[in-house]
Amino acid sequence: MEKLETELAALRARAETLSSRHAAADAAFGDAKAKLQRHHLEADLDADDKARAKLEAAVAACAMTRDGYADALGEVQGQIADAAQRIAAERAAIERKTASEQLARDLDAVELALSPYLESARRLVVALEHVHHHYEAGEMARFVGNTSSQVEVAGAFALQELRGTVTAIRDGAAPIPAPKPEPAPVAMVEPVPPTQAVFMLRSAKYRDHDGRARFVGQYEDAVMPVTTAQRALRHGVAVSVADPRRAQLRGARGSDFNPNAPDVIDLDATEEPTGAPHMEPDPVLREANFTVLDRSAEARMLTIEEPRL
Repeated sequence: MEKLETELAALRARAETLSSRHAAADAAFGDAKAKLQRHHLEADLDADDKARAKLEAAVAACAMTRDGYADALGEVQGQIADAAQRIAAERAAIERKTASEQLARDLDAVELALSPYLESARRLVVALEHVHHHYEAGEMARFVGNTSSQVEVAGAFALQELRGTVTAIRDGAAPIPAPKPEPAPVAMVEPVPPTQAVFMLRSAKYRDHDGRARFVGQYEDAVMPVTTAQRALRHGVAVSVADPRRAQLRGARGSDFNPNAPDVIDLDATEEPTGAPHMEPDPVLREANFTVLDRSAEARMLTIEEPRL
């Protein structure tokens, strides 16, 4: 391999030199041919034969030099292809030899482990047969005996076939075994941040879980982070999607929204109240129109019966 690679490097260097010299010779040929053509167009054709002959000789010499470099370059390129093919064949032979030797070592390890395994299985079967009166022990003996017999027969066929594959791989009659596939990495699924749907009574802006600015218009549904939705509910900026006003007002403004309007609420900058939190009343109770009666001034008398001792 080292000899072939050294030879290939030298051939590629020579090909590069020949290519540059061929390009220079081709340029010189074009220049000489242009001079001869200009002579034919401008000089006295009857009185200047000596100059014409000199120009023709220069064109012929340049053409010969150019063609010589072209022929040499083609020959070297053929040698490069042949050297590259020999290197590829040598590399493939090395890979086949390595793979066949690895398979042979693997088979040696299988044979080394198979014989003690079968012997241990036979000893286990004999030991279990001594407690044949126990159902599970008898089933274990039959199972181990059957499987060990199957492994012994299958191992004999497999090892014989694989020993032949070692030679076939080395000679190129069988492909090199593919490497054992690596288990695919487990993709980590990021948990989806919790959100809550609300109905907006006012236009508002906020930032989502990723920090991106969001805007939602008045009388529209919005799905936002739970903490932001709870803040909007506490401040009366939004109500539950079960609120009756949603059925009446949803989409009432159409698309007439200006995110930069002064009445847009910034939910991230809204201050929390210091007193008790504002809770949106239950829509069912609100529609029932219950009236709270003050009975604190009414006199009450309670009778409690107690047993006498």
